[in-house]
Amino acid sequence: MRRTESHGGRRRGGGTAALAVATVLLPLVAGCGGGQDDSGPDAKGTKATAGRQGGTNNAGQGSGTFPDRGVIVTASCSVPANNPASVTVTGWDPTTWERTVSRTFTVPAEAVVAEADDVASPLVELCADNFPGVGTSEDGPRAVAASRLRQLFDRDFSRMAVVLIDRETEATGVGYVDTNGKLTKLSGEQSEDFGDTPKEENAVFARDGSAVWFTETDSSDHVRIASRSVAGDHAVTEQGGGDGGYMDGADLALAGDPVRGLFGKEVRISPDGRKATAFITWKGYNVADVPQRSALLKAGGVKAARMPFDADCRPYGWVDDRTVLCGPRLGEAKDPKRKNSFWTLDTSRLDGTADTPKGALGDPIIPATDRKNTVRAMSRNGKQMIFASLQGTRLEFFVSAIAPGATPKKITAGGADKALSVGDVLEWR
Repeated sequence: MRRTESHGGRRRGGGTAALAVATVLLPLVAGCGGGQDDSGPDAKGTKATAGRQGGTNNAGQGSGTFPDRGVIVTASCSVPANNPASVTVTGWDPTTWERTVSRTFTVPAEAVVAEADDVASPLVELCADNFPGVGTSEDGPRAVAASRLRQLFDRDFSRMAVVLIDRETEATGVGYVDTNGKLTKLSGEQSEDFGDTPKEENAVFARDGSAVWFTETDSSDHVRIASRSVAGDHAVTEQGGGDGGYMDGADLALAGDPVRGLFGKEVRISPDGRKATAFITWKGYNVADVPQRSALLKAGGVKAARMPFDADCRPYGWVDDRTVLCGPRLGEAKDPKRKNSFWTLDTSRLDGTADTPKGALGDPIIPATDRKNTVRAMSRNGKQMIFASLQGTRLEFFVSAIAPGATPKKITAGGADKALSVGDVLEWR
């Protein structure tokens, strides 16, 4: 089943959301890596040695531990013509914009990395537009990453989840790779019974690194959410499921403690793990309560409050446990005061009515301009943001308080352009 997004989000094949219209060609990031497991995913169930944690043996510049605070973490993908694809995760000092730590993952040959495989994986999105001869985007810089992209990696960025494909049968399974290039396959042997081809996809890591979660969609569009432990025999734990009809383009994100899987579009999890924003077919952008069990974020499937149309909110992320940072839903705000600006929405005030409740919508944060602006990063404490700004073909980056009437300050450090122009921003700790 081919999966594309049709609601303003980035399609798997390339373009970012329509937040900027000028063409910006950005450099690719070269990567390096170690060896890889030569066996295909049809050799599933073989017990491979788990990847070493920490990644301190990686030969990349500044390899080591990611600080708990004072770092912006980015991920970029390189897909050279004649070498294995690689993913580089880098920590940047947001005051000096110097690179402080970096780790590189070599993508195994059997891993799904391109849309042509027609298999859902956050890695496909991360590597979109990085194939030889293709610019990073036709629509400008990417917005701050949705939750699933951060969840490609475990807590300390020592392992990366992958979806593996058997090129002959097109069966897919899940596994992970460490910074030494060691691939660990988690999926079991394909059944000899006559039935559907295994289609485990949307591989993401539990925050503590104990399991890789995934989804599987059968021929009747039923979606199961499950996980495989990285320890022992990697047996499957069923987590939930439901009818996946009208959910083309949905992905898996994890929320809460204990962890639950949410299958939906553009899912962004609140800091306390109790709420999520998502695009729901026929309802637009919604704020959903994270249910007690893994679930599909669809109309009638979970308790959700629709963001009123007059709030004009495309959610970039959560400022705190109840407040969402918004930008124009369709790229052009109807309110002249909000043109190419940002504002907040207090989701605790949403009452299910068609109009935005009084006091729920914040005033514009930055002045209205004709620039095309995209939020690239939000600080963990919700007090600051970094946004990319296109003026014609000139790309600049600014830092601003997340408060009405803030004055953006241009980031002039040379390293900022290198850090923020390519790939996705996963975290600002």
